Amino acid sequence: MNKMVNKLWTRIFIVAAAVLLLLFFSNDFGLIDIQETAIVVALGIDAAQEGEGYDVTAQIAVPASTGTSSAGNVTVKGVQTVGEAVAELNHETGWYPTLVHCRLILLGEEVANEDVFNVLDYFLRNDAVEDSCLVAACKGKARETFQAQSPVGDISASAITKVLSSEAQATGIVTVTILKNFAVGYYSESESGFLPCITVKQEADSQGGQNADGAFAPAGAFGKENAPYALSLAPSIKRNKWWRAKKRPLPIAAPVSAEGGNQGSGGQGGSGKSGSGSSADVFHASETMLFYKGKRVALLTPEETLAYNLAATDTDYAYGSVDVSENGEQTSYNLKMKISKKKRKLTFENGMPVFTFTIRANARIADTDKSQPIIDVAKTLLVNETILRAAEEKFQSELASLWQKATNAGCDLFFLKEKLHRFHYKRYAEFKDGVPEIVQVRYDIKFTSMK
Repeated sequence: MNKMVNKLWTRIFIVAAAVLLLLFFSNDFGLIDIQETAIVVALGIDAAQEGEGYDVTAQIAVPASTGTSSAGNVTVKGVQTVGEAVAELNHETGWYPTLVHCRLILLGEEVANEDVFNVLDYFLRNDAVEDSCLVAACKGKARETFQAQSPVGDISASAITKVLSSEAQATGIVTVTILKNFAVGYYSESESGFLPCITVKQEADSQGGQNADGAFAPAGAFGKENAPYALSLAPSIKRNKWWRAKKRPLPIAAPVSAEGGNQGSGGQGGSGKSGSGSSADVFHASETMLFYKGKRVALLTPEETLAYNLAATDTDYAYGSVDVSENGEQTSYNLKMKISKKKRKLTFENGMPVFTFTIRANARIADTDKSQPIIDVAKTLLVNETILRAAEEKFQSELASLWQKATNAGCDLFFLKEKLHRFHYKRYAEFKDGVPEIVQVRYDIKFTSMK
């Protein structure tokens, strides 16, 4: 009997090994053919310049033997859906687009004025795009934002994703939103959500930056549609019998000299280094765009963004400034804050809803705008009670400001309707149309010294 069982297991192992070998030698395990595939790392969606529809810009990573990063922007104009634009990328470039590596979806300012899920629903249906893909809005057009030049040599999509990193979220600088969470808020009872707002600030001299060869490039000369191409497309690829892909070079723009000639082959945001006097753009995401039913309704300031993060997100450490009157003079203190407790609770008192913020934080002095005695510098962990109370008042003021701004715009930023539906369902029908306007807000904020 034991011999028969051993023989059976031996045969099972042999068959399993044979199946694994067959799969190993017959499957490419998702390997990408670089010669035929356009690796889309980010997608930007703008309202069409002419007529109805959308202009969709794909930032495509370009492999380079030097190991430096470069990318090209390809824009498909006047399409009705994002899916149509992705399919058109193949027709226009001859490269088959893959969205497996897409880590950023950037919405233009005009797109945010309508229901953004008219375009975002494509990514919910598409299994190739991960639910953890970053979603952000920008001022102006997404296509122009992708053309910006990072000061550290990264491609623009990579630079933006670093600005929206988990480290930035942890310090309260930005509010990071992924596709899954934004969709959950949209389809919840609150129908609300928020996105970080990307702003591009130019750091170039008025006469443009100087390239490695000593020639000056006019400011904004990089990434334009009429810029010379530095990379030719691979030979035309015939994917189907009934059509042939057009030969079109990926728009990898090279720096342009004063005479208009090419000064190199570095791609947009690619291997060109940003040095002293060179033109570069800085990405800021300290503002937060609020949405209700998929439409933009308000914009939070950087101070309000920090207050929201301290009250409602995973932010644990943050820096903030507070002004205190000392001896008849105003002194500005920069505080390092550590959140030890945060809680938001919806309750009912006398039949009316009450929403309470409970926040506990430790603080220390990181810097001041005036010199102080050595004893105060040595006791930097001991923060004066006056400074702590001023920090509490400022925090509460900013929190009240963003609450009022969101409420006036109709955005249920703290998802009170969802809390009402989940924890107080019997009262949901009675109060769902009045939340959050009729809610009484209370602030229980306490700052203490780290020692």
